[in-house]
Amino acid sequence: MLASFFIPALAFLVAGVVAAVVNLAFGPGWARWLSLHLILLGGVSQLVLGASQFFAAAFLATDPPPRRLIASQLLTWNTGALLIAVGRPTGVDVLVSTGGLLILAGLVLFISGLLNMRRRSIQSNHWAVRWYATAAVLLAAGAVIGVLLAEGQTGGSYAGLLAAHFALNLLGWLGTAIVGTLHTFFPSLTGTRLPFPRLEGVTFLAWVGGVAALSVGFAFDSTPVALLGWLSLALAAGLLFANLAECVHRKHAEAGLPVLLVGLGQLFLLAGACLGLVSTADGGTLSPVVGETGDAMSTLVLAGWIGLTVAGSLVHLLGLLARVRSGFAVGMPARSPVRDRLVTAGAAAGLTALAVSAAVSSDVLGTLARLLILLAAAPVAAILARSAFKVVRPGSGGPGPGIRPPAVR
Repeated sequence: MLASFFIPALAFLVAGVVAAVVNLAFGPGWARWLSLHLILLGGVSQLVLGASQFFAAAFLATDPPPRRLIASQLLTWNTGALLIAVGRPTGVDVLVSTGGLLILAGLVLFISGLLNMRRRSIQSNHWAVRWYATAAVLLAAGAVIGVLLAEGQTGGSYAGLLAAHFALNLLGWLGTAIVGTLHTFFPSLTGTRLPFPRLEGVTFLAWVGGVAALSVGFAFDSTPVALLGWLSLALAAGLLFANLAECVHRKHAEAGLPVLLVGLGQLFLLAGACLGLVSTADGGTLSPVVGETGDAMSTLVLAGWIGLTVAGSLVHLLGLLARVRSGFAVGMPARSPVRDRLVTAGAAAGLTALAVSAAVSSDVLGTLARLLILLAAAPVAAILARSAFKVVRPGSGGPGPGIRPPAVR
């Protein structure tokens, strides 16, 4: 199941990088949007679909959803993402609408898979599906707004609805799934248990409430409601980081690259929430998402938080997937403490410098920041490429039908 989602997700991620390169080289107006669409909806979202059902199965100690249900999810999601990718740049609204409906159908099938596992499980644990089902509902709301934007039915509030659309898609869908998964995934990375399990419920309420308040504030241009949203998101980010930091503190062995990258990503989330709070208080509802502040926010949230979290998670999960599909003939990616610390430091310095350069409009600092990011990204890309090749190469053996996902908590 994990490979079924990860392989097309990697293809979308590569296509998104190609679109980003085209945008940098030639600058067509649609290429930047296309790269974000391919990376976030086609790539990262499918990683979320696969990983969330993988962890839910492990958490509930049951088998994954039926193969036909998984195949239906893959068909609707990939077709919907491709139709939107073609329809938006070409201006064919029917393709965008059809793609949006297919994404909604994929969400329904995704929730069906989660409920299917919960019904078959002999364990009762609501957190196994609560984060993911909520994330799907938030994405459904974002998809509806996206269809209205594509058809021009905005009621004169295009900028606010567009900001609400991105808030529901990024923070609501991807963010809720990421924050929920980390409560299980990060303890497994560090070989510990969640230090403060009672904080998970508070984090859930603060995060979901923050996303809802921020989206409403954007849509109706309400600064007080938007401020409440940013404050709630900052609280949730702080609670999550407290749990993750204590996991690292309790870990006896030295933290590897996945732990360092994922942990660093949550610091960028906290920084982004604080920037949104300060910027909204100073300049109004939409100030965190426009102009230089918007560029700095994109760096912190997209590249810093989502980028580092996905990169660190992929280093571990692709290595694990390659190991299982080879019949445990290959090992996990080798650790190198010096390399891991240098990569993490380079990513932290480069992304911080890039955010600052966007805020102060410094081309020199921006160039230096991009160089640091490329140097830090090269070793990570090499590790991911090796693991991905082991996953998709012909003749790689797969696990037998009786093998279940490993326990993660």
